[in-house]
Amino acid sequence: TFCHIGDKGIKFLSRFCVKGQKATQLQQLNLRLIDITREGMKHVMSIITSGPAPLSAVACNTVMITGSPSLRVLDVSGNTIGDDGISLYQNLNTLTELNIGWCGLSVEGAACIKKMLTQNTTLKTLHIGGNKIGDVGVGHIAEALEDNDTLTELEVNRCGLSAKGAACIKKMLTQNTTLKTLHIDDNNIGDDGVGHIAEALEDNDTLTVLDVHSCGLSAKGAISISELIKINQ
Repeated sequence: TFCHIGDKGIKFLSRFCVKGQKATQLQQLNLRLIDITREGMKHVMSIITSGPAPLSAVACNTVMITGSPSLRVLDVSGNTIGDDGISLYQNLNTLTELNIGWCGLSVEGAACIKKMLTQNTTLKTLHIGGNKIGDVGVGHIAEALEDNDTLTELEVNRCGLSAKGAACIKKMLTQNTTLKTLHIDDNNIGDDGVGHIAEALEDNDTLTVLDVHSCGLSAKGAISISELIKINQ
């Protein structure tokens, strides 16, 4: 992490790991802020799978990669991998924690995450903050979580959400029964947005942590939160 090795550096590391089969028991991989791009992500897949990754760009509905049976935690945050880069990871079915914050994802990347969430039965923590997926993107993720019974923590801070995105989250919270922590801070959801969230949580007995700081709230939004606290205890 923070070592700025870039695509060339991760390529060298992947060759070492694959040749010596060093990654067969890999449980945690932290590659935060090492200046890799989509090209570098393919070499990361070589480390995880102990085999070569696809050499060409892949669409999120066609990639079929099986991850290391031991990998549990993957952090690739702060790297400009983009939507093509994240599409490589949707079939890693052993992960319990994935951090893909600040990776240059858009709505297309959110669609790939949606597909992953509908297939993965182990992921408990997902950090995707700092990606401009917007209301449509968070709608994809929220829709997948309506029927997901695994994820317990979701971070979508600074994702360019408005009250419309909060409405998507509201719908999810009325159906999801496993999510315990939700970070939607630094999104301009405003009073209407936080009102949507508060309304959903009136009957939700699962969520225990809600972060809505820097969301453009006024006294009206604060009242919604205070009323929620009275009801949800």
